[in-house]
Amino acid sequence: MSNGPLEGLRVFFIGSTWAGPMCCSLLSDMGAQIIRQETHSHPDMYRLVQSDDRTSVENGPFFQVLNRDQLSVALNLAEPEARDLAKRIIGICDVMVENNSPRLLKKWEMDYQNVKKINPRIIMVSISGYGQDGPLAEEASYGTGLIQASGLSSLFGYEGQQPLGSISSYPDPVAGLGAFLSIMSALYYRKRTGKGQHIDISLLEATIAMMGREVTDYTMNERVAGPLGNHSPYVAPHGFYRCKGPDNWISISCPTEDEWKAFCLGTGNPQWMDDERFADNFCRLNNQAELDELITEWTKQRTDYDAMEALQRAGVAAFPVLTMAEMFTDPHVREEEYVTPIPHPNNPAGFVYNTPWNLSDTPGRPRRHAPLLGEHSEYVLCELCGLAKDEFDRLRAEKIIS
Repeated sequence: MSNGPLEGLRVFFIGSTWAGPMCCSLLSDMGAQIIRQETHSHPDMYRLVQSDDRTSVENGPFFQVLNRDQLSVALNLAEPEARDLAKRIIGICDVMVENNSPRLLKKWEMDYQNVKKINPRIIMVSISGYGQDGPLAEEASYGTGLIQASGLSSLFGYEGQQPLGSISSYPDPVAGLGAFLSIMSALYYRKRTGKGQHIDISLLEATIAMMGREVTDYTMNERVAGPLGNHSPYVAPHGFYRCKGPDNWISISCPTEDEWKAFCLGTGNPQWMDDERFADNFCRLNNQAELDELITEWTKQRTDYDAMEALQRAGVAAFPVLTMAEMFTDPHVREEEYVTPIPHPNNPAGFVYNTPWNLSDTPGRPRRHAPLLGEHSEYVLCELCGLAKDEFDRLRAEKIIS
C-alpha cells in the first residue's frame, strides 16, 4: 500500500475537538506524520464524548475517527519547560495546526510571530471561531453556536415555524477541510519561494461561505431566505417521500424538464406531463402540495430500494433515506470501502470512515487507530527531538510530561 503523497511531511497539532483534528486526519490519511499535543489534566473533550465508559479517555468514538494515525505527546503547556519541548517539536515540523483562542498562544509565546523565529519555513494554520483579528477575535466560541451567528440555522426547519437549528457542528468540518486545502496551497507556495506563512481560518467565515446562494440572493434582491423543510426554493419535485415500511423514505429531485419527464414515465404516470399544474418547474413550485400528494401515493406502495431502482432506471436521482445502521451495511458502501476496519486496543472490531478521495498512484487511507493519551511522548521527544532519556524521565516525574 502506498504511504501517500504527503509522506515525509511532519505536522504539529495543538488543539482539540473537531476542526483541527479533522484537518490533521486528512493530512495523515495522505501520509503525513501528525504529532498532537495533549495532557492528562486537560484531555481532548472528544475522548469522552459519547463514550460508554466515563472513567477512560480511550473509548470516545468521535475521538477515534478524527485522530486516527496520529502520535500523542502528553505535554503540560502551562509549564515553561513543556513549552520549550513544544518548541523543539516545532523546529522539526513542516506545518503547525492549532485551534485555540488567539490569546492563548500569544500568552505562551507560540503565536506565528514567535513560531516563525524558531522555524522560518513553517506553515502555521490557526483555526478559531472568529479569526485572529476583529472585535470578536478573542471571544469564546463553538461551532454549534456559530451556526446561529452565521445565519445558517435560520434555514433549518419548516416554513412558518421556528428554526430548528442543528445538533451537528457544521462549521467545524467545513473549517477543517478548508485548513487542509489551504495547507496544500501554502506547501506549493513554499516549494516555489522557500517561504512559510500563516493561515487564518474562521469557523464563522467558513460557514458563511457555505451559503453563497442565500447571501447573493439577499445582496441582489433583498430577499431573506428562510426555512423550507425538505423543499427547494428552485426545484420541484424535491424532497423526502414516505415508502412502504415502518419509517422508510426516499429522496427525489428533478431539477430539469428532462428528468421530470423521465420521472413521470418511470412512475407510470405520463398524464402528469400534460397536467397544467405541473407544466413546467414554475408551475410545479406553485403546486407542490398537490404534486407531493400524488408522488407519495406512488412511493408508499413500494419499498425505498424498489422505488429507487425504478426511478434510477428511468434516469432520476432518487436515493433511500438510510439510517446509520443501513448506511453501514449498504452494498455499495461496503464494496467501495467508504468505511474501513481500524482495530483499537479497546475495540478490536472498530471501523472509521475512509479517505474521501482516491489518487490513482498514491492513494491515502487510514492505517492506525487514534493514539492512547501520551502513547508516543518518548518516541517524539527522545528519538525525533533528541531529548536525553534521563531528562525525559525527570520531566515525566515532575509532570511536565504527563
